[in-house]
Amino acid sequence: MPGKVTIIGAGNVGTATAFALALDGTASEIVLIDRNLDKAKGEIMDIEHGSAFMAHTEFTASRSYQNAKHSDIVVVTAGAAQAPGETRLQLLGRNIKILKSIVSEVKRYAPDSIIMLVTNPVDVLTYYALKYSHFPHHRVFGTGTMLDTARFKSYLAKYFAVNAHNIHAFVLGEHGDSSFPALSTANIGSIPLKDMPGYNDKAMQAIFYTVRTVVYEIIKKKGSTNLAIATCVTQLVRAILNDTHEIFPVSSVLRGEYGIKDVAISTPSIIGRRGIVEELEIPLNAKEKALLKKSVGQLKKAIRSVK
Repeated sequence: MPGKVTIIGAGNVGTATAFALALDGTASEIVLIDRNLDKAKGEIMDIEHGSAFMAHTEFTASRSYQNAKHSDIVVVTAGAAQAPGETRLQLLGRNIKILKSIVSEVKRYAPDSIIMLVTNPVDVLTYYALKYSHFPHHRVFGTGTMLDTARFKSYLAKYFAVNAHNIHAFVLGEHGDSSFPALSTANIGSIPLKDMPGYNDKAMQAIFYTVRTVVYEIIKKKGSTNLAIATCVTQLVRAILNDTHEIFPVSSVLRGEYGIKDVAISTPSIIGRRGIVEELEIPLNAKEKALLKKSVGQLKKAIRSVK
């Protein structure tokens, strides 16, 4: 089923997302909104020049939210960029003001859309996007630890010399320094991770340390991360528009799952046409439950810090 996707922000992430969606071909219409109209127009022109080799998609560059009318999905990538050495939570003060104005415009012009948050700190912004929008719970969520999970799978794939598609594992919690891998349920081709040849705890700890810190290395080397997250957004858009009911670890405001309420945090969710179809409670061991509780504490502290 074709659909319209509006991307807010023509920066590195927004542009990469527009390009990834164009290559995927699921969306029938893509709108790129930015205060810098020339930048948005230039990016769209560049993408359109490859249209001979992609599925047909209608593109619009704009500075006005009026062009977001009738959007099925609004992807929010606008915000201050993460500086070298800066944590995602340190971005909060700068990005909460930007978010409030964006949500106000989305409510006005695309009141039936699904809001997908990408801007960091994504968990806290997801919480406030739901609060500011008053949209139904299932229509507001963030990319959360989907990128962390993708990174984790990519490193596990290299370590075990298998295709990343055959790795089933989640990184849960905050999209940030208190995230953790749910190793107790991880498996490769239905084989529990801990039963795989070559598995050892020290190697897994080293891999996840890399997963949690590699963003700072990437920012130091190229200034930002934008390509892998664009593929994550594309997977989510496809799941929504095609109603695939795939399971991804996205950030949503929980309502009692895992005993957690009133905080946006990443847990596995079924994604379909209505957005979040259902948040799943996967079994966690005692250590993982404690790590999830710790992550909740970090995020609630950040939520309370917003004036």
